Amino acid sequence: MAGWADDFFIEWQRAWGTGTEAVLQYVTEDIEYWDVTLPEPIHGIDAYAAHCDNFFTAFPDGTWSMREPVICEGNRVTEPWAFRGVNSGPIWIGLPATGKLLESQGTDIFEFRDGKVCREHSYYDVVGNLRALGLWPGIGSRTEGVAMAAAGAAIRGAGLLGNLRP
Repeated sequence: MAGWADDFFIEWQRAWGTGTEAVLQYVTEDIEYWDVTLPEPIHGIDAYAAHCDNFFTAFPDGTWSMREPVICEGNRVTEPWAFRGVNSGPIWIGLPATGKLLESQGTDIFEFRDGKVCREHSYYDVVGNLRALGLWPGIGSRTEGVAMAAAGAAIRGAGLLGNLRP
């Protein structure tokens, strides 16, 4: 494990507890950000700044910590993180604020160039987070059963339609 990576992520998490301008000090102009909630990666510092602004709007009081030490191999580093914050603004994927506390865990994989993040992949339990925020039905609930049955019917229907094509 490289000492520089440990030091970097202490500062990185401090920046994520501050705001967009603080975070942008640690990324390259051509940052590429992959997130499981987004249909495509974000490219460039302006788009990344907008993403950060949206995050800070949704969770203005959020705090971050490392769940385990970072793992460093060359210019790639993984950061196992924990997040805690109240959702008091709209969520960037178009969902309303819930006022509920979110406690989440995930792991980000980073690539560095010249001491700054040039690529970031963020992995976390999206459905679990939506459940915690009251935006997705609970496990085993009637609503979840109906939603899953409808999804299954849609998948089967799409398969049948696909078989009808010449």
